[in-house]
Amino acid sequence: MLNYYILDDDISTRKILARIINDQLLGEVIGENDQPHKAVKEIVNLQPSIVLIDLLMPFQDGIETVQQLKEMNFSGKFIMISQIENKDMVGKAYEVGVEYFIHKPINKIEVTSVINKVIEQIKMEKSLRTIQESLSLFPFHEKQPVDSKPNLETVMREILTDLGILGENGCLDVMELMKHLKNSEEDFENIPLKTLYIEVLQSKNQDTSEKAVKAFEQRLRRAINQALTNLASLGLTDYMNPKFELYSSKFFDFTEVRLKMNELDEKNQSRNPRINIRKFLYAFYVEIQGRMK
Repeated sequence: MLNYYILDDDISTRKILARIINDQLLGEVIGENDQPHKAVKEIVNLQPSIVLIDLLMPFQDGIETVQQLKEMNFSGKFIMISQIENKDMVGKAYEVGVEYFIHKPINKIEVTSVINKVIEQIKMEKSLRTIQESLSLFPFHEKQPVDSKPNLETVMREILTDLGILGENGCLDVMELMKHLKNSEEDFENIPLKTLYIEVLQSKNQDTSEKAVKAFEQRLRRAINQALTNLASLGLTDYMNPKFELYSSKFFDFTEVRLKMNELDEKNQSRNPRINIRKFLYAFYVEIQGRMK
């Protein structure tokens, strides 16, 4: 059974999370606090498997607290609780090792899905350690090191395949955007999307008129909308599907995923979803960075 520690300055959030963990039989909450400075000592002493930590707290934010715990050699997993879409802070959270996010207001389905994903990763890491320990008992001849680092094209195609849009016209535009960002190393968070579209079109010696830029964005929007539909359909079939768990809340606003799922399930009239292109592209870029390390 996994143990949890909840650090959030909102008592109602702590109670809701604790109730979900208990009701869904996900493990046991062994500690909670609303003050990061006090919580750090408790976490190090208790050594919970998973720490659910608020991104924004008085005096010391969640990112600083995670950094402090890692400096003290705490090896548990972190799930960041975020109420805002602050790309800069989310990027910093990824940099310090936070891989999972839960959004406020708290949603039981999202919490359960994210925690189960972390549990699976913990199990996988434990299995790999067991295998490594077993293999260490046997002598092996030293082999020449092999560069197994995946290339950008391969990683992009893997993600697009997972999203079910590799054959969409817009997927080529997504790939060109990612290549441009990788090569130029521009600050994606601060550059306007329209400027980015123009730069990509210019790099391909293509038309950069207002009409061409709008067509570029429309292709992106259609491809992203198709990815949303594919994920929603996947979630209806198997809510615990690893691809659904990985991409649904990371690449999209979870509210939009749920609305699309309801639309497909109840066969409601199609509506125009609120596609957040920047969120999708940023998540795509971060995912690429993580897989190419």
